[in-house]
Formats: sequence, C-alpha cells, structure tokens
Amino acid sequence: AALSGRSRRIAMLASVLRSSVSPTVAPRACRGNVDRPTPVRALTVRGRCPVGPAASGRDDAGETSRLGRRQSAMAIATVLSGIEASSDFVRADPGAGQGIPAVTHTVFLDVGLCDSIVRADRALGNKGGVCTSPQTLGRITIGLYGNLVPNIVRNFVSLCEASPGEGYAGTVFHRVKPGEYVLAGQAGSYRLGQVQTPGFDSNPEMLSSASFRERHLRPGTVSLAVGAATGEGDGNGGYSPARSAGTEFLITTGPAPAPSLDGENVVFGRVLKGMDVVTRIAAVPTFRPSGNSIAWNQVAEWLRDERAAKARESWSKPTQAIVITDAGVLTRPDPVT
Repeated sequence: AALSGRSRRIAMLASVLRSSVSPTVAPRACRGNVDRPTPVRALTVRGRCPVGPAASGRDDAGETSRLGRRQSAMAIATVLSGIEASSDFVRADPGAGQGIPAVTHTVFLDVGLCDSIVRADRALGNKGGVCTSPQTLGRITIGLYGNLVPNIVRNFVSLCEASPGEGYAGTVFHRVKPGEYVLAGQAGSYRLGQVQTPGFDSNPEMLSSASFRERHLRPGTVSLAVGAATGEGDGNGGYSPARSAGTEFLITTGPAPAPSLDGENVVFGRVLKGMDVVTRIAAVPTFRPSGNSIAWNQVAEWLRDERAAKARESWSKPTQAIVITDAGVLTRPDPVT
C-alpha cells in the first residue's frame, strides 16, 4: 500500500510539472520588438508571457513567472513530503504488505567453531565429540511463525529449551551449501554432534500441502528440512517419517532466493538478527569431491544405486565442527486466560 501510494504521488508530481511549467513557443503578442518570426523557446507559465530573452519586458510577465515558480515549488514540496513519509513507513515495517507471516516466538542459537571435525573417540560419558572451547561466531535470533504451523514451532521451541544431549545445544551444523543454505539438527547420536531422536507425536501439518506453500525467497528463511534432510541435497519431494525425524532445520544464506527448496521443506520462521553469523557459517570450508568421484557418482545414480545419495552427503560436510553452543527461548505469546 505504501509503495502504490508512492507511485501515485510521483505521477501527481509529473502532472503538476506538466501543467505548471513547460517549455513552449512564446506567443507573438508577447515578443515586443522582435522582428523575425523565428520561434523562440523560453520558460513559460501556461497562458502567460515568457520569461527571458523572449519576454516583452513588461512587469506583469515577470510577476506572473515568479508566481508560477512559487506555486510549482509548493506543489513539488507537498508531493516530495508525501513520498518521504511513505518511505519512512516502508523502512519502519519492512514486512508490511509483503505477506510475511507474523512472528509469535523468538528463540536464539549461540554458535561456535571448533578447529576440527567432530571426534566421537574424544567423547567421554554423555559428553559429545565436539571441542570444549569453540571459537565464538555469534548469536542467531529467529522469529517463529506459531500461527502458521503451531505444531512444528512447538517442537522446535522444545528442542531449543532442552538441556545438552536432549536438544539443539551441543549439536552441529552438518551441511553447508554456500549461496543456498546451512543445515543443522540431524537426528542421531549426541556423540557425533547430532540430536537424539525426540519421538514427537504424529504431526498432521506434515501431511498438509498448505504447510509447504511458503517459499524460500529471502536470506535468513528458516524451514523444517524434509527434502533437504535426505542425501538428495534439496530433496526429491514428499514426506516420509523414515526420512525426517522433525529435528533438522535449514537457514537460507542468500543473496538469491532458493527455489529448489520450495514445496519440499516447511518454512516456519526467519532470522531477525545474526545474518552475519549465518554468513560466517556458510564461509566454513567443506569437503570437496574429485572429478572422478563426481563422475562415478553420476554413474551410480543412473544405475539407481542408493549409495550414491549417501556419498553426496559428505560433499557439503564442513571441515570444522560448527557447534550450537547454547539455545533458548527469548519471547513467547502470553498464555490464554
């Protein structure tokens, strides 16, 4: 609405300029002692004598010109002030009029970087195999769409609140695809920096096509990884409980949209603060396959060998452990009384 209003004001400005001040040919009656009939172009207030070399020198012509310029300036100032007010409105509420779902909860993820990959042989007792003193990368603050997919948001909040070994704290980002997304929350062994399978109740939202309608248009889009949780990279469509434990989530890195994620992963939030941290995560080097490995993988894929997809998982695996050192809830809706 603000942008359309701005367009209307710009059109109004153009109309004012066209109606008030325009270069035109001076009427012969206003030329005074000009002998030649050659047209003279001058700044002319419509219906009045020109101002400048073609003016007749009469006082009323100069006064009329000054009045026309004053009226035009006032009109321009009015239109520009309206445009500026519209711009302020857009800056104050960047999501206004863009169809972005409302944020109901805010959570945080504190992220650190180890000097090596996860080492399960270093894990003692219930401690994970990540380093004990990771380098701090920063905090990511995420706004959640509790009105859009309440069950998914509730499960995500519970994993943020859980203690290390039971939720996201102490687990790692296990896939990095620069220019697309980073992936975390893989279910499995805590010794490997993974999330212990929580055993969520059956979620009807995962069977509803409406849950998959939101698109991955903006950097910092947060979604439940369903397709992206498989070895197919961005997924191959559909939902299967065997393919997703409901714990993996991805954050798009930008700068461009990620249309390959649309329709296969459920958007449930966006990054409110900390996109610089997401950028640092995306900059961590990953394991790169050789040309021969890629070629043989393509052959295996053509032969429908399931190991091909498994092998591709390691191609985007970080060479250093990117650890969620802490997680929690910042705000939530007031309870209904």
